[in-house]
Amino acid sequence: PASRLASIPHAAPPTPTQARGDQGAAMMSTLRIIRRFTARGTPLSFRAVSRGQRRMISTMELPLPALSPTMEVGAINSWKKKVGDFIEPGEVIADIQTDKAVVDFEVQDEGYIAAIFVQEGEELPVGTLVALIVEDEADLEKAKEMAASMGSSAGAAPAAEAAPAAAETAAPQPAAGVAGSTSDSYELKSLLPATEILLHRHNIDPTSIKPTGPKGHILKGDVLAAIETGSFRTLSPEQQAAATAAASPPASSPAAETKAVPETKATTTPPPADGRGYTDIPLSTMRKVIASRLTASKQEVPHAYSSISCSLDNILALRKAMKAQDKKPPSLNDFVIKASALALREVPEANCIWDEKASNPVLMDHVDVSVAVATPDGLITPIIKSAHHLRLNEISTTMKDLAVRARDKKLLPEEFQGGTFTISNLGMFGITEFSAVINPPQACILAVGGGSEAMVAPPSAVDDFVEPEAMVKTTLMTVRLSSDERCVDQAVASRFLASFRAFMEDPLSML
Repeated sequence: PASRLASIPHAAPPTPTQARGDQGAAMMSTLRIIRRFTARGTPLSFRAVSRGQRRMISTMELPLPALSPTMEVGAINSWKKKVGDFIEPGEVIADIQTDKAVVDFEVQDEGYIAAIFVQEGEELPVGTLVALIVEDEADLEKAKEMAASMGSSAGAAPAAEAAPAAAETAAPQPAAGVAGSTSDSYELKSLLPATEILLHRHNIDPTSIKPTGPKGHILKGDVLAAIETGSFRTLSPEQQAAATAAASPPASSPAAETKAVPETKATTTPPPADGRGYTDIPLSTMRKVIASRLTASKQEVPHAYSSISCSLDNILALRKAMKAQDKKPPSLNDFVIKASALALREVPEANCIWDEKASNPVLMDHVDVSVAVATPDGLITPIIKSAHHLRLNEISTTMKDLAVRARDKKLLPEEFQGGTFTISNLGMFGITEFSAVINPPQACILAVGGGSEAMVAPPSAVDDFVEPEAMVKTTLMTVRLSSDERCVDQAVASRFLASFRAFMEDPLSML
């Protein structure tokens, strides 16, 4: 009845003050939960919980950093710290081999190293997990247990656990094609010799290769693509033996003799019969990058070449006079660097780079000259910045310091990345002239040869016939400019070389 309903007490609606109080209580409860997961100010994303453990373990993962704009892979040259060591912000924990130099790996947080996932010398892609850090020393043991389970998912397990993990991963599915399947797509006997050799040399399961050839046949390019990306399975010893048996005909078969040649090719290359051997030299990270960039440069950059000869008589006379006064003269290479920098100021159109994204040239206000230096691992180009503002003795001192540190792999990334113009000098090796490959995004590189004596006409008789007895002996140096036709045309290249020669033949203008 309505009378009974009226007698039931109803909850009064909350007042505005009570509503605000309830909201505040909910917010405080949420904050208390957040504080539990972010003790000592550690971000929630860096926290990890060990199963069965009620207390939180504060950890931080250290990936392999990209220490240069072009770095895609790197290797730990040496670890400066070991598991259990305490590290402070800004401390170097490892040396990393980038595509051009060895760079210090600094951490910006303090803590203890709980695990190291990567061994020295192992080349890995950027972003790979290399180490794990904990904030509290008391958490080291628990973090080590957690790191054991993280290793496989991170892509790099500790060395002690890597072997069994790799064995399980490498165990392939039963391969019907290897065991003598009737499928023409995967039978080893139906493969071309080059494809068969690659599969055998790398112990690859053919069923793990995606074929792109006609009728599902595996091509050599399919195998190379799989090797490059690592998307293949390896054969177990039993399957490898079965594959060899399937590829070999019976000894009594008339085809045994005809299969002997492919059979020999498919095995590991034996030493030559005459006893002469060979040595496989693995490519360093630097040489891989150099090969990739120079190949791309020759394929994509329209190279144009211009040459000019300069007289070195005045420079040689100036150096001789300075030696007579017990002064240490600048080297010929120092004069080349200074003359190039000044010529770029006179012909600024040559001091440019090519912007690949915008597809247009970019004129540079500063003159930063890169100079090629030979190291055991390959060429590197340290930069003399604002070379047009430096005196010859400053260029000499800077170049010597950069060359020593380049050979010792001690250059900083900003000391070899960038530059607006490159010089490659092979004159000290007896090379008279050569052509250099442009180093993108730069538009020009100057190839400098050595000086050689020659008989030339005197400058005053350029347009007149000169008798042989009127010829004069001089020391000439030939340089060749390789320029990007998209940025620097032949007219600009000619004006630059003319300006360069004028400075080289008048060294007093560079002092």
